[in-house]
Amino acid sequence: MKNKVILVAICAIIIFLIAGIIFYNYYDKKKGIYPVSSVSEEVQKKTIYYRDFIRSDRDGEVWLNSNKAKVSMKIPQGWETFETSFSAFSTRTKDFIPLNNDISKIPFPSAGCWINFDVQIDEQKEGYENLTQSILNSPEYFEGGDGSEQKIKIGDLDALKNTSSQENGTISGKGVFVKIPKDNFTYKIESFLFGKDKELCEKEFDDFLNSLVIK
Repeated sequence: MKNKVILVAICAIIIFLIAGIIFYNYYDKKKGIYPVSSVSEEVQKKTIYYRDFIRSDRDGEVWLNSNKAKVSMKIPQGWETFETSFSAFSTRTKDFIPLNNDISKIPFPSAGCWINFDVQIDEQKEGYENLTQSILNSPEYFEGGDGSEQKIKIGDLDALKNTSSQENGTISGKGVFVKIPKDNFTYKIESFLFGKDKELCEKEFDDFLNSLVIK
């Protein structure tokens, strides 16, 4: 019996070590994220990724366009863009430093800025209605609230904006989350405004929103 217990313990240790090696190989320490290659092929087919965008330069400006996502946008000057496991893509300043210089705090910054961009595609069944659009079509939804949720305009489209005060340790800031519905697509843009550059990051976030062209 004792030998069986020892054998089970050894097997458990081996499995743990193998899992640790896999985790280490998949974890991108520079960006603090898991690459899309760790997501199943079936999920990838139903999801918009950075590789679905085509990059182009227009008079010194960097634009991303996706026919699949039916959207294009201007990337802030000098920012990096890359694929992540928690959004279609993320873009950040090259001087981005996570809170407490801890990669587990990504995308909360102590310096620099970070924006996540994602697209949700719903299956259009009989009687389908975009949930975000139904909220925007209900004025009573915004009545009596604390103002953290607002109906705003992005170009000619209505959008839902949520602003929430947040604390991470002793550092305070806010998260800004915007959803833009169009047919069975919902475009999601978010940023966490913390650290010494949060005022600049908020302006960059607004400029990013205003550059969106949804087809």
